[in-house]
Amino acid sequence: MALLVAAVALGRAEPAFAASEAEQACQRLRYDAAAKYTNCELKVLRSAFSDFDVYSARLGKCHVQYAAAWPKIQAKSKGTDTSCDQPRFSVGGGTVIDRLTGLQWEQKTDDGGLHDKDDLYTWSEFFGADPRDAIGTAFRSFLPALNTGACFARQCDWRLPTRAELETILLESFPCSTSPCIDQRIFGPTAESVYLSSTPEATEPYAVWGVAFFNGFVNDFFKDSTYAVRAVRGGW
Repeated sequence: MALLVAAVALGRAEPAFAASEAEQACQRLRYDAAAKYTNCELKVLRSAFSDFDVYSARLGKCHVQYAAAWPKIQAKSKGTDTSCDQPRFSVGGGTVIDRLTGLQWEQKTDDGGLHDKDDLYTWSEFFGADPRDAIGTAFRSFLPALNTGACFARQCDWRLPTRAELETILLESFPCSTSPCIDQRIFGPTAESVYLSSTPEATEPYAVWGVAFFNGFVNDFFKDSTYAVRAVRGGW
């Protein structure tokens, strides 16, 4: 039976379209790869949480292994005319679609506009506010600018990526041999900076996880400090 993708209308779920059997098989391969990646990251977090150098290096192996899954998925899907029988990245309209993760990323620019790589934002504020609240400039100015009016790329659900999502676009394992540690031909100009995730540090209300794109280091950072951001939508 074809997999039905549900659309919610007037309070009830109605079938939107049925994916082909080949596309269903493609999606199963993608989900299997994502599950292995998620499991790898959680195991690393449990075993090496107190040592961020070790943690970053082991996490690097997780996202490198995840990226290596795409050529294998492509090989298994060859000739099927599915989303898995295509290059991993599709670039256009100021965005990047990653067919492995299902994410659509914002491309950065170096033109002084909304997407400029050098713009910095905060996650939260400490004075007169609860540091756990996502009320920093990333949420008060950057994301609303993407999600109002005509909306960026005609999509109105842009958000900050999770820690695990942000790691998937790193070019190498930590420590990276190139800086910034990303393919700028695909993702556009990228600051050699920390990029904020949406993932708070569970044991520290004043901290949020971030990824340093100058070397692939993963750590927690103060929410009221200014860092770079890259918007994303969609996902697994």
